[in-house]
Amino acid sequence: MKLPHYLRDIRSRPSTIWITSSTTALVNRLIYTLTIASIPDLLQKTMGVSRASNGIVTAAFGIGGLVAGSLIGYVSDRTQNRIGPQLCASVLYVVSGLVLYFAKHFYQIVIFRLILGIASSIADTMLFTTVADVYPANLLGFKMAVIFVFDNIGNMLGPLLGGKAYEHMGVGGIAIIAIALGLFELCMILIFVRNSLDIRRTLASSNVTQVGSLADKPVKPTINSGCSSTDTHSVAESESGFTDVSIISKTEQSHNLACNPNSHTPNSSKKRLDLHILRLLLQLPVAGPTVSIFVATGLQTVIETILPLRLFDKFGYSPATIGIVFLIVGGVLILAMPAVGYVNDTVVSRHGEYMRYYTIATGALCVFLSQIVMSLAGSYVVLVFGYSLFAISTMVVIVPAQSAFGDFINSSESHAMAQCYSLAWIAEGLANIILPPIASGMYATVGFLTMLMSISAVLCTTCALAVLAFPIRQFWLSRHAIEQLLN
Repeated sequence: MKLPHYLRDIRSRPSTIWITSSTTALVNRLIYTLTIASIPDLLQKTMGVSRASNGIVTAAFGIGGLVAGSLIGYVSDRTQNRIGPQLCASVLYVVSGLVLYFAKHFYQIVIFRLILGIASSIADTMLFTTVADVYPANLLGFKMAVIFVFDNIGNMLGPLLGGKAYEHMGVGGIAIIAIALGLFELCMILIFVRNSLDIRRTLASSNVTQVGSLADKPVKPTINSGCSSTDTHSVAESESGFTDVSIISKTEQSHNLACNPNSHTPNSSKKRLDLHILRLLLQLPVAGPTVSIFVATGLQTVIETILPLRLFDKFGYSPATIGIVFLIVGGVLILAMPAVGYVNDTVVSRHGEYMRYYTIATGALCVFLSQIVMSLAGSYVVLVFGYSLFAISTMVVIVPAQSAFGDFINSSESHAMAQCYSLAWIAEGLANIILPPIASGMYATVGFLTMLMSISAVLCTTCALAVLAFPIRQFWLSRHAIEQLLN
């Protein structure tokens, strides 16, 4: 069927990919959080299961996400198709809603969360992949931040909407909302979304033309020019056998081409790396952000699992009142996220992509400090304040981590974009499987304070060490290379 000209124009814009991906993030988070506030009442009062079962329900979501995340990136990269997985996720949202509508037993809730985990994994992988397909490094931070704004709107409204629907219509009301959202996303993708790889190829063709014209312009050499830095890095690689792909911005590549027009071109002498998901994980620029996403999303899931129990046990709040907590924190994040993205892009534009790794490490420290506030909170207000700090701190970790994946793939000229972003969901899936049952068990045995402090201390330290490994190694390699040149 031939599309109208105006619709073809809309479908060909990178901004359309960004807008539809942001909307998908909203739908994804809404469906996920609809049941958060009602889970304690549904499982403990209605179904009569133990509180440790809350962690099993959360782990089922992680298992589904892990299975789908392990496969969807490879399938999308191999077929060079981004649309099919997105349509699949929308259909699975509808299926999960149907399962929830007829749910009467605990195992049906587990199945619902399993299917929801598969759908969320596919949707999240594709929405970040498609945006990274069509935007360069110096714009990714803000784009990712806006996606997380929509994600947090869903996180803000989902528990409140789900709590109200549950109080008035039971679990069936939540299911109807989930089905409607899934159908909405399906229609949006069919009408407005084009394969982002087609848009990427069009943009790449125009960029090659621009780079060719740049090579004809004179460039004033400086002590920090891209030419000399590239030579130094080449010595470092040859002397050390370092196999990690360097992160070089498109601007720096263009500058190197201007210095020596016959040396490199994006589509000729530079060999594309054949990267699969396991090899990606062995690259330090990817491994650090993957660990950081495991830590940040894992702690988010722990809080989402334990905080309703804490508010119910300590203050006796209803599902609707618990949902207000997520409403407040979501509002704080909506105000803070654009600033987080803007600052991230500004730092990268001025100091290079390496700064993403130092930003992630700083965010990990802030996450730990926020957990101290939450664990010591003696009142509802202080607990909400600590949760707000925690939410902002996790975004300081996640936004540059998600952007770092796109930096690496764009600089390596690899076709493994979806597989790289699927690592993020594999990390999140593993975190959802491993951490909530541990947190639920520790909460029941040692209490909120000991559970939160011990888990956050271990995870935040691991995150900082893992993410700093790459820039520290690069620093020593560069220093060694300079010594070799001087000698």
